[in-house]
Amino acid sequence: MVEAKRWRVPIATRDHTEGHRQATWLELFFDLAFVVAVAQAALQFEHAAAEGHVGDGLLGYAFAFAAIWWIWVSFTWFANFFDTDDVPYRLLMMVMIAGSLGLAAGVPQAAHLDFRIFVVSYVVMRLAYVAQWGRVYRTGDPAMRPLALRMMAWTTFVQLGWVAFLLVPVDLRVEAWIVWFALDLAVPVIARWDPRLGGHWGHIRERYGLFTIIVLGEAVSAATIAVSGAVDSGLDFDTAPLLTLAAAGLVIVFALWWIYFDFSGGHAFDRGPRTVYVWAYAHYLVFASVAALGAGIALAVARITDPHHVHLGDRAVALIPAVAVAILLLVTLLIETVSEHGMAPGHVAAKLTASAVAIGAALLAPAITIQGAAVVTALALTGLVVYGVVEQHRLVPAEA
Repeated sequence: MVEAKRWRVPIATRDHTEGHRQATWLELFFDLAFVVAVAQAALQFEHAAAEGHVGDGLLGYAFAFAAIWWIWVSFTWFANFFDTDDVPYRLLMMVMIAGSLGLAAGVPQAAHLDFRIFVVSYVVMRLAYVAQWGRVYRTGDPAMRPLALRMMAWTTFVQLGWVAFLLVPVDLRVEAWIVWFALDLAVPVIARWDPRLGGHWGHIRERYGLFTIIVLGEAVSAATIAVSGAVDSGLDFDTAPLLTLAAAGLVIVFALWWIYFDFSGGHAFDRGPRTVYVWAYAHYLVFASVAALGAGIALAVARITDPHHVHLGDRAVALIPAVAVAILLLVTLLIETVSEHGMAPGHVAAKLTASAVAIGAALLAPAITIQGAAVVTALALTGLVVYGVVEQHRLVPAEA
């Protein structure tokens, strides 16, 4: 017999010393809804790059992805602290899920600095977030009431600014967006939210890992759709370069999965709140680079199979996935550096070398071809994986 549950319960702060906390079904549903917006942002970047507008496409992608990521981060950390799984909590989260679909619908316009749909969806989601903090203020731990009040006040103030942002002239929107989003990101810091006061470190790492897997899956999906579309297009092209690119792209994704889930950074909570903020915020570049990798591979497929459709040269096309790979490696290295008590020089050198090889191969793409650059990157990442496996075996020898 199913245990009866009250439809509304007081919000309690989760204990950071509790045992393993598995991601809830609602958290997983939330992630999957957000990947729709991620896919839209990556697709718009791919289209803009194919038309030769890499700078504008990258700017629109960075803006759209930042908003998507920040909504996800806000919910994830709140749920880590205060998840009650009662009816009001679920309903407010469903409002945020509906808003994520609005974000996805508004991404094409946001790529051209038309933020009307995007801002409306964003503000609705953030106000649902304010309502969650309102529940903490009314029924939660009294020690959390000052924090809840500050979070509500500052988040509401920022949303008023986003509504006013729609009145900003188009030629000033980039600067205005950067300034106001920086304030949005600073709200937890301004409100003096110490992320170590509650929640569960293992749970939050799992949540970030799950979202990384979902974004990696979106990258695989984007590349697969591009290859399938090329095969079904009826275009006359040599299949060998396409198959080589597809195989190398798959190895790159596999290697990045391996590298991410073996990378360190697990001691961030031991180093203080600033380190936790670095760990949490730096993941924006991790997620964004993985999604951009998928867009870059899809663009490379289009360049190989239908070069007249892509208004970029081989070097520029190859640089997009290469830079994405390098960013992910360098950001994970940054997280490890600030989170750990010293990094092995060999580990640092290995990641720097793999990043340099990926960029170098892309720069040589006119000579070695786009697929050749992808193969070199795949080999560099495979070497990095092998190095990590050998180092782990050396540091933790197998039991006899």
